[in-house]
Amino acid sequence: MKRVALTVSGSRYEIKLEDEFADFVNADLQDAGMELDRDNSPSALLRAYLRLAKQNNSYEDEIELLIETLDGM
Repeated sequence: MKRVALTVSGSRYEIKLEDEFADFVNADLQDAGMELDRDNSPSALLRAYLRLAKQNNSYEDEIELLIETLDGM
C-alpha cells in the first residue's frame, strides 16, 4: 500500500491505495497540474477532475463503438 496525499486550500488529504494504482493516481494528478508537495486551489482540483471525467466519457464512447462494431459482425 502506498500513500496518496494532496493539499487543497490548506487542508491535507491522505489515502492509502494499492501500489500500482497509487502510482497511477499520483502521476495523473501531476499531469493534470496538481502539486503534490504544495497547496492547491479548489479550481485546480476541479480542473483535474474534469480532465478525468472527459477521459472517462471518451473511453465510454469508444467502448460503445466497439460493442456496436462487434454486434454488427
